[in-house]
Amino acid sequence: MYINLRRYAQLGAGKAVIEHSVETDLLPELQKQPGFKAYCAFWDQHGAGVSMSLFDDAEAAHESTDAVRRWVMHHQDFFPERGEEFAGECFAYAVAHGQEQSQGGAKRALYVLIRELDNVPGTQDTQAFVQQRTLPMITRSPGFRGVYTARHDETGSRAAVVTLFDEERQALACHEKAVELLKEGLPKVAVTRVVRGESVILRM
Repeated sequence: MYINLRRYAQLGAGKAVIEHSVETDLLPELQKQPGFKAYCAFWDQHGAGVSMSLFDDAEAAHESTDAVRRWVMHHQDFFPERGEEFAGECFAYAVAHGQEQSQGGAKRALYVLIRELDNVPGTQDTQAFVQQRTLPMITRSPGFRGVYTARHDETGSRAAVVTLFDEERQALACHEKAVELLKEGLPKVAVTRVVRGESVILRM
């Protein structure tokens, strides 16, 4: 599984206009791409536009980037400044039982919280810690719907953890527990940013 994250801090058009274009122009193109698994978009606590797309592998994800760039170029007024990007292989992920089947094309919203990390050791101990402690804690948390943990494909010390929950309070409670676990098991890892918001577009 391979993940692409994008964040656009500056907006040059109304949110409703951008959402409509994503729904009718961008998302259909992404869904045509071989290996497409999921897409989610939300407005974070600072008003930035954030998106997550999931593909079977790196090749499929990189090919989808062309579709995104064509869409951005066609709507240059949407985003006056270049967006931030994060891409990497998911080394730990899980989805709540029935989540993929229950979502489909429905409009139901989930609360998304993305935790960005730095100084992540590139060792087997790190992966073992995530698999044995962090992942079980997240998947057993109330309201859990999905989690994807990936290491940046160019800067190996960076990582991102995307979590999806039914409600904001559940996502925040899980985040606090995850930070405490990090302090105990990987004390040198730094949480560099947290972005969160309720999904406005969700396909899983």
